[in-house]
Amino acid sequence: MSLPDLVQARHHGLPRERVIESQPIIAAPPPQQDFVDTLRKLWRHRRLILACTIAFAIITTIVAVRMPSHYVAEARVLVGVEQPKVLTADSILSNTPPDAEIVQGEAYVVQSRDLARKVIDQLNLASDPEFNPALVLHSGWMPRLNIGERLHDWFGAGKAPAPALDPAKAAALKENQMVDIFLSKLDVSTLGRTHVLSIQASAENPDVAAAIANTLAKDYIEQARNNKIATTDEVEKFLADRIAELRKQVEKSEQAVEDYRRQYGLYNGANTGVTSQQLTELNTQLILAQTAKAEADARLNEALSVRRHGLNGESVPAVLQSALIQNLKQQQAEAERKLAELSASYGPKHPAIIDQKANIADIREKIKMEVARIIDGLRNEAMTADARYETLRKNFDRTKTQMGGVNEKSIHLDALERDATVNRNLLQSMLSRAKEIIGQQELQRSDAKIISSAAPPLSPAFPPKPLLVFLGTLGGALVGIILSLLQEGADRTFRRGSQIEAVTGLPVLAMVPNLGRGPSPVAHVLRKPVSPYSEALRKLHIGLELSGSAQSSPKTVMFCSATPGEGKSVLAASLGRLLASNGRRVLLIDCDWRSPSLHRLFHCSNKDGLAALLTDEKVALNEIIYNDALSGLDVIPAGNWRPTAVHALTSERMRLILRAFAKSYDFVILDTPPVLVGAEVLTLSRIVDKVVFAVRWGHTRQEVALEGLKQIIEAQGDVAGVVLTRVDPKRYRQYGYGRLDYEYVRPALTRLG
Repeated sequence: MSLPDLVQARHHGLPRERVIESQPIIAAPPPQQDFVDTLRKLWRHRRLILACTIAFAIITTIVAVRMPSHYVAEARVLVGVEQPKVLTADSILSNTPPDAEIVQGEAYVVQSRDLARKVIDQLNLASDPEFNPALVLHSGWMPRLNIGERLHDWFGAGKAPAPALDPAKAAALKENQMVDIFLSKLDVSTLGRTHVLSIQASAENPDVAAAIANTLAKDYIEQARNNKIATTDEVEKFLADRIAELRKQVEKSEQAVEDYRRQYGLYNGANTGVTSQQLTELNTQLILAQTAKAEADARLNEALSVRRHGLNGESVPAVLQSALIQNLKQQQAEAERKLAELSASYGPKHPAIIDQKANIADIREKIKMEVARIIDGLRNEAMTADARYETLRKNFDRTKTQMGGVNEKSIHLDALERDATVNRNLLQSMLSRAKEIIGQQELQRSDAKIISSAAPPLSPAFPPKPLLVFLGTLGGALVGIILSLLQEGADRTFRRGSQIEAVTGLPVLAMVPNLGRGPSPVAHVLRKPVSPYSEALRKLHIGLELSGSAQSSPKTVMFCSATPGEGKSVLAASLGRLLASNGRRVLLIDCDWRSPSLHRLFHCSNKDGLAALLTDEKVALNEIIYNDALSGLDVIPAGNWRPTAVHALTSERMRLILRAFAKSYDFVILDTPPVLVGAEVLTLSRIVDKVVFAVRWGHTRQEVALEGLKQIIEAQGDVAGVVLTRVDPKRYRQYGYGRLDYEYVRPALTRLG
């Protein structure tokens, strides 16, 4: 049975044996907390919340001020600038139109480590502590703290020293570290769906940030131009080597013709007759076939040589002239454009993205197959020319054999002349190509250009110091609120009378305010009989009288508490003195033999008292009763108790003495030990008319007070109600809805004239 049920059963007059059960106290659920209660809780701890807010705001401000500011400068580069077509060298120096993938690839080129090293060297960033961590250990506040050395001493004690690095490795490690820091402060991205690269550099110095962005953009453009120049140089070198080789062949073939003419005196014109005409025609066809064979071999060798030197097969003239290749190229560009548009709206696993990628791969495969087919066609063309040449040569040899060796020397001369002619034609073709390439280095331009140079930023981009201070202040307020709510949740004491009534089912007879420093409460009731403290005692007295039956008010009242230090003794003494000063005959008995206090409050002797009255039948009452001259209150101190005589408090003699005193006095007040300290309190609660249970405001834990009340009620004590003692009026206004320190001052009476 819960404590409110026990109290209700006692008030309805049920037999005590039916009321007492062995069930533990089950406290009633706490009242529902609304928004206003939460605000009231926060207002009670407003100082804590304000302190946390100010502390966090100050700390955040200090941190924000100490944090280095980073400035971000941006340079923009347009990729895929169309170059002017110079001469007819497009087959070798063709420009590939850019797409989204190419532009994204160029963004990674801008962030390459080689470019980073070049910019670091040009701007001498190795002397900047922001990019060179080695300089931080030798400047600023770091040397005074010696953090690195302290960490090494703490965590590296007892370990073998690390081997010294080679100077070259140490320099490379330092350089790589600076490059990593440099790249971490760099951000390269494309602007929307354009071919514009945004190069953003972050640094503590705005001028350094702008210099990094501009220098990186210029170095990227210069590197792209140098790559094109290097490609042109490779083509020129290939053509130069080929021309030198053909020159030697032409000189050798022409020299052979002249030597053969001189040796055999062949300086006449062509032979006559049918055989001569046949041989002439075959010779002409053979020359043409040999020329075609040489040209086909040259085109094939050129294509193979271009592929061997790292150029794409798509730069072969026959490939570039193919209408199918051009059509497939257009299809590929259109498909990649659609893929870029779809990528902006869908994820990589979307069916449309997957289909478009498959379409691009199919087109590239078709281009690859068409390029291979064209090169195979060149190879087949060369093989066909070789076969035709061999066929004509066999026919020519057959005709020559039929002639029986007629004019054999002239035929051999014609063969030498054919070789010389072919070599001259090939040399002329290579010289024409070389003339187109010569001077292209000076005309080469990068496929990118700077469209917006970086300017030193006027304001830092990071950190957002006002935002950090605001968030820190807000975080401090939240921490203060959380701490306040935690304190409220951890408060297990009684702060309002409604709490006691909801948990115990007992009425709150009075809420006695704390007087603080000054005169004792016992003296205060005489000096200020109309003070809030005195009015609370009067309310307590009225509550006691109303708790009894209509025929008679309680005569013997016991004041007790759950634990020591809850103010029950002062409360009993103050109430007794107040009632006595109002003309009542009141007797105050100190039953707390362990820690008696009434003799100190009234400055009387504690030699005899209640102990002598219970153990010595011959003692005179006038020897143990002390009369307070200021109020007329009679006081019986506790006296000198022996542990062996404690049982007298619960004896029949104690009951008879209380009955006798109740006949002689209007009010008999007993000050008893705490319930959880002295077991005799339970017996005393049965022999008095009413029990007043004192609970110290904001001090006694709820479970402790409930345990004390439970023991008294189970001992069949008649509890009139609960008194909240030592209530702080100022703090009570934060928990309740009114004040305890109202004072009613009676106005002065106006004399009638």
